[in-house]
Amino acid sequence: MESLQTSSRCSIRPVCRRGQRPGFNLIEVTLTVLIFGILVAVSTPVYSKSLFRFRAESAAQRIAKDIEQMQQLARQTNAARKITFRKSGSSYSLEGAVSLEQSSKPYSVALDQYPYQTSINSFTTSASASTSLTELTLIFDRFGVPDQGISITVQSGDVQKRVVVTAITGRVSIQ
Repeated sequence: MESLQTSSRCSIRPVCRRGQRPGFNLIEVTLTVLIFGILVAVSTPVYSKSLFRFRAESAAQRIAKDIEQMQQLARQTNAARKITFRKSGSSYSLEGAVSLEQSSKPYSVALDQYPYQTSINSFTTSASASTSLTELTLIFDRFGVPDQGISITVQSGDVQKRVVVTAITGRVSIQ
């Protein structure tokens, strides 16, 4: 009876002898850890790059949609609307729009916070090609036409995306 229990316990490994417990030897464990380490080393840079690309793309899409929302709001209310972008804090605010989280607060987005974790890298306008601006204001008139063309570059890691608003039409695109 005892020999049956021993053989059933050892059925996983054919080299298991009576009185020995099944398990892995040092070479098997070392090879497994080595293979796992190689897989992690290869996949980490790929994962990081895709995460940076996702964050930059998400932030650019959020900016583009908020600009389009303000343009539409200017047309609907027949009043000028303003968006102010700030490099410090990588944030922007929509004047006259209500916050999605709390209706008593103004609408503002901090791009350096979760889930975007990006920074506003540079601004350019149709009037000035300078990238040394620290704050940029875009005003839509009551017809939804912007006062200037702008380009906003957001960055996450080494991935950059540009949001461009054309001066005459107000068309928003992501590059």
